Amino acid sequence: MAQVLLLHPKDNVAVALDDIAAKSVVAVLGAEMPLRLTAQQGIQFAHKLALRPIATGEAILKYGIPVGFATAPVAAGEWVHTHNVGSYYAEKKEAK
Repeated sequence: MAQVLLLHPKDNVAVALDDIAAKSVVAVLGAEMPLRLTAQQGIQFAHKLALRPIATGEAILKYGIPVGFATAPVAAGEWVHTHNVGSYYAEKKEAK
């Protein structure tokens, strides 16, 4: 079974510990209660997977802090990357 790691209890994403095939059942390590999701598409090692639905504009939380925002709705088990996330850091840099 594929595995992802929850880095902080507040996170809404987890990090892939290996390449994950589309439609694989994924175990979330570090969750308080056993949690399993189905990967909606292939996810590469060290990339993020949504643990729950994330609305457009909602913060992407990793390490317990916002690292970006959803630019489109993200389903549970979906790959979270540049195609559906905008960077808070890039936005702040452009605002200067």
